Amino acid sequence: MMKHLSKIALLSAMALGSTFALAQDITPTRVGPVSQYGQLMTGKNSQGQGRIYGSCEGVKDGAEVQVRGMSLYWSLMPQAVEFWSEEGVSTMVNDMNIQIVRAAMATGNEDWNNGYQGYGSDPNTQMNLMKTVVEAAIKNDIYVIIDWHSHNANEQTEASKNFFKQMAQTYGKYDNVIFELFNEPTDIAWGTIKNYADQVVSVIREYSDNLILVGTPKWDQNPQVAIGNEVNDPKKNTAYTLHYYANSHCWSGTYDWGGTCEGTNGEQAINAGLSVFVSEWGTGTADGGGTPDQGRNQSWQEYINKHKLSWANWSASKISEGTAAFEGSSTKNSLQYTASGNLVKGYLATNPTSYTKCAANNGNETPIFVKTDLNFNVTFSGNALHIAGAPMTVEIYSLKGDKLMAIDNVSGTLSLAKLPVGKYFARIHGKSTNMVRAFQIK
Repeated sequence: MMKHLSKIALLSAMALGSTFALAQDITPTRVGPVSQYGQLMTGKNSQGQGRIYGSCEGVKDGAEVQVRGMSLYWSLMPQAVEFWSEEGVSTMVNDMNIQIVRAAMATGNEDWNNGYQGYGSDPNTQMNLMKTVVEAAIKNDIYVIIDWHSHNANEQTEASKNFFKQMAQTYGKYDNVIFELFNEPTDIAWGTIKNYADQVVSVIREYSDNLILVGTPKWDQNPQVAIGNEVNDPKKNTAYTLHYYANSHCWSGTYDWGGTCEGTNGEQAINAGLSVFVSEWGTGTADGGGTPDQGRNQSWQEYINKHKLSWANWSASKISEGTAAFEGSSTKNSLQYTASGNLVKGYLATNPTSYTKCAANNGNETPIFVKTDLNFNVTFSGNALHIAGAPMTVEIYSLKGDKLMAIDNVSGTLSLAKLPVGKYFARIHGKSTNMVRAFQIK
């Protein structure tokens, strides 16, 4: 059965996506998809199929969120890194109508063509590139995927934990941010991937309850392997990635040699209730080359739209590859498109061109609904609720509307420090008072 939010829970979820914007250090310069949808979150529709929703409307049929945009190329070569910039992100927002950007950070000791080195050799440069893209996305009010772009992340566990700790501490409070822990595992057993992911998730959850993406075996083509053995996430906000290249992979059925199509694997995971996210796909072949096949790309788009899957296209670069979106003459301020880029730009043209802030955008200290005595007041500070007035009953709910605690006859200060880091709402009610207030534990 689908999880339905109560009216109070729904209103609170709507507020959470925008309530904390007032406390943020980076201010958006426009109203974009993040203001409208809020934090992305996993959930199931009324048929039990996995979907992605936004905190502004909560988990309910018709409120599924599908965002579409571009993936930056590995942060290693000048033809790619030029677009790892505020100007590059803003140009894609204005010219391509993107709703999401993926920052595919090189994680090891890579050093291509005397360009940039990966995080293992030059962490400061890579961190600065990532921060630039994340902050540009926040300013543009779009989503951003912080991608540990590795094929062997399970061998980089400590470095990954350190990186994501810093990212979650710095940016985990922003609804824009999505954490992708493992780009494309090679032929690695799911148990090995899960063991790595469990460790990194626990670090992120100390600071953020934002959406987490986890890769699956054989280059993200087997999300169904997580059925019944999901990543341990106390916030239950983890999705599994499906990657495809239209000229190489199939969306339905099986291959002539007997293997199951990647799209069939994704559909199996979705039907089992797992949320799936297409964090990378290409118009050509799996090696990044090839001329886009219009028919195969259209069939994949129909599959994606049927399941309301969010996506980031590979790649926002002028690398000499068939799947690169930009011609070599492009700059971060001016884009000229390849055949692949024009095709993808056409898909992105159907994204909304304007957005509306959450309806309950009332500010951090304004209750969503209040009928109160004049001598009654509730504030939140120092990870505690402060109640002035007659004793009240306090109920604490998760973002999805699950009741976590209920305490009668509360007056004065109620410590909430034992709650994990995340966003919640409190319902405070008594004989003549009924108030709901959103709050965040940091």
